[in-house]
Amino acid sequence: MIVTDKNYSLEKFVVHILDLIIERACKKRKLDALLLIDGDEGFGKTGLSILIAYYISFMSGREFSLDNIYFEPEKFLHKVNNSKKQILIWDESALGGLASGWQNKIQQMMIQTLMTCRFRQHIIIFNCPKFYRLNQYFVTDRSVGLFHVYSRDGIKAGRLTFYKKDWLEGMLQLWSKKRLKPYKKYAHKMFRGSFVDAFNLDIINEDDYDDKKTKATSELLEKFKVGKDSKTEQRMEKFRYIYATMEGMTDKEKADRLGISTRTISRWKELNEKNPLLATVKETADK
Repeated sequence: MIVTDKNYSLEKFVVHILDLIIERACKKRKLDALLLIDGDEGFGKTGLSILIAYYISFMSGREFSLDNIYFEPEKFLHKVNNSKKQILIWDESALGGLASGWQNKIQQMMIQTLMTCRFRQHIIIFNCPKFYRLNQYFVTDRSVGLFHVYSRDGIKAGRLTFYKKDWLEGMLQLWSKKRLKPYKKYAHKMFRGSFVDAFNLDIINEDDYDDKKTKATSELLEKFKVGKDSKTEQRMEKFRYIYATMEGMTDKEKADRLGISTRTISRWKELNEKNPLLATVKETADK
């Protein structure tokens, strides 16, 4: 169905779920709400979170802009603790370059805050790669449900399924005990559909989003001692440069595959100017 003043489409079941969240956080019970979105990189987590956040903003009167999207844990937690009735997106993607130990510490910081902030009536959307790698508190105790984004062919993004809160404990156990991904087993045809590309709408500029994410990622890597000279960063720079300069795909296709902008691809092509060794790496990869 067509929603908001931007006239974009959301599945009817998605609208129903979001209306219940608005009712919970903004009207009757006046509690907060934590909604999980997971899926592989480039398949639309960010886009779906923006569509959801804007719908909630439009229907509730709460503000939403790029300022409501956070990558740095300290800035996100400060906002949670020093405001009320916000729509906030926490995007875990910037943590990808950090060691698992640091990621666990950040999750513990999140838990401590979420345990005491219900009265603030925030609506929080939490983007993560795999929900079953989160602390159980987020999944079974705090979330109101999970959206999973995926692709039918491994290339084109824009598909989603929803999983009720009551199902999440069983899904979590299926992974933890049997190491089986639970998405197909718990999928229901009533909660399956598609969504549009949020960056084609006049909600948030994609380049501005990428710039904010890139800056936050660099700051996190620096703060947690994963700097330019680390093996992790070297591997990332090699991947970015080789990917950006590979033949057989246009810059637009490369960008769409990873869910980034063509401007970012262009920046990655210039990494060899900062690190001349990368040109040698590319020559070796081409052979």
